Amino acid sequence: MMDNTSIVLLVATASISFAIGRLIMHLRKRKKAAQQRVIDQRAAQALKDLPPGPPSNNKSKRKRQQQDAARAQADSNR
Repeated sequence: MMDNTSIVLLVATASISFAIGRLIMHLRKRKKAAQQRVIDQRAAQALKDLPPGPPSNNKSKRKRQQQDAARAQADSNR
């Protein structure tokens, strides 16, 4: 049968091992989230940098496209 010091040592090592494992998983998750954020930012920037498509035949949509282009131009001039 195990004596008290062995049980305490076993519990302590198991607790330390669990804590280190959780710390590693937390840091890995944080790193992956940061990488995903960079990927998302690059994708958003790539969409912004795309040249505008041809004007639409639909009058309302064409007007909206022109307004969006003017708004983007005003934002880039700031």
